[in-house]
Amino acid sequence: MKRYIESHPLQCVLIVALLVRLLAAIFSQGYIHSDDHFDTIDVSYDWVRNGLWGEDGHLRWKNESAAGVGRFPLYTLSLYAIMKGCQGVGITALDRMMYVIRVIHALLSLLPVWAIFLITRKVTGKISWAVWGGLAAGLHFALPFLGVRNLIEMVGGEFWIAAIWFLYRYSDDNQARWLFWAAVFSGLAWMIRFQMAFAVAPAPFILWYQTRRLQPAVWFSLGVAGMILLSGLVDLYFSGVFAASTLNNLRINTGLSARYDTIPFLYPLVLLVFFIPPFSFIPAILAFRPGFWKRHLLLCTTTAVFIAAHMLHGNQQERFMIPIVPACLLIVILALWDRYHTRGHILRPAWLVTVPAGLAIIANLYLLPWTTTAYPHKGLIEPLIWLERMDPKPRVLLVQPDIRNWMPVNYAGFEELRRKSVRTWPQIDTLRPEEQGPKAFDLFILYPVKGGDRQRYLDSLNVRYGPMTPVTKFESSWYDRMMHRLNPRHYAAYEAWVYRRADEDAVGER
Repeated sequence: MKRYIESHPLQCVLIVALLVRLLAAIFSQGYIHSDDHFDTIDVSYDWVRNGLWGEDGHLRWKNESAAGVGRFPLYTLSLYAIMKGCQGVGITALDRMMYVIRVIHALLSLLPVWAIFLITRKVTGKISWAVWGGLAAGLHFALPFLGVRNLIEMVGGEFWIAAIWFLYRYSDDNQARWLFWAAVFSGLAWMIRFQMAFAVAPAPFILWYQTRRLQPAVWFSLGVAGMILLSGLVDLYFSGVFAASTLNNLRINTGLSARYDTIPFLYPLVLLVFFIPPFSFIPAILAFRPGFWKRHLLLCTTTAVFIAAHMLHGNQQERFMIPIVPACLLIVILALWDRYHTRGHILRPAWLVTVPAGLAIIANLYLLPWTTTAYPHKGLIEPLIWLERMDPKPRVLLVQPDIRNWMPVNYAGFEELRRKSVRTWPQIDTLRPEEQGPKAFDLFILYPVKGGDRQRYLDSLNVRYGPMTPVTKFESSWYDRMMHRLNPRHYAAYEAWVYRRADEDAVGER
């Protein structure tokens, strides 16, 4: 075993990273943001159920044509292909499909581990540093959790770090094939996450400056242009408009105002926290040394431009930094090495590095099992999975007047759930007469936010449907409870209470 580890360091690092990601694929369910589900999974699952094409002959995007959508369909079509494969072997329930989807994302999330290991080995010439770099990418407390999620930000960043590796390879032997692959992966990163253009755009100019030749910049630019042309033709095929998603994205994001109140320098602070202070301050300072910047001009400049462009944009959200995290992690590793290589030490006295690094490792190992098993929006999803397993399917009233979220109702099964939602209290008075009688619904699922909400909901339901009796309760996850404490205004704890009418036979007892 020891001999194998010594002779196959990259394979061993990848195996360790994969094992943790497979645990996350099994236990870390749910979605973080609404976009992760309703603009990706929800769209793809709707295609599986109702077909790709709308009445206008173009790709459907829920209830509208793809011609008006600002998302390139590559990612959602990839999810659709996975789901169709699952359907082909008899898997139709979304929660079961999601295990397959998370495993495929787990495999894809090994790209940063692979690229960071190879780049670190190339730059340092040291297997030990490459192993540390690979393990940092494989076992960082947030990366397995983020890696198995259907986050376009994460997938785009994974393709971009692969492109960076090919650009480093080009600096070795100046072979054009590395520019080709760098362009392909840059194009894929952009197709998945349009904002990756901020990182890709400076690359040809840096190639020109570093090589003092125009040809590498031209070849790389032509490759990226080919990917852009391909995306435009794909849009033309699916939506009837050349480059529709690109044009829509530019229209939507140009001049977009702030959606959330944020703090100054939000993005640098997010990245510092991500790499665990006080340790994270050390590589952050070292990375700004002129010598390091010059030796890794392409990596540093593309990363800096990406961050700066987002800082200038009105709409700022913490998750927008996810695509650049792998590149930032590479900078952390290389900045430490560069200082050690040029000075023979990182800081004097040595404890100024070893103590913060040790604390960061301890904190990371403590957080890793928690994040690897985190289940965001559990209270919204689990009741629907429970309903999916019922036969026959009940008629359900979802009572959620104090939370803004749409319900991920596709988790309730391939056949559409017979349901009605009360998203605001006035809606309960607009229910049709047949939806207000005592026999209108079999189950009532309540999503209270504050302590007195549940009784308030019950009092209102009792007037319309008669006395209620509890069936079961779905607890919130630790992740949702934590997020609720941190941001109670925008994030509910997401627990669910299920009731039936007291005069009904037992329905759905757990």
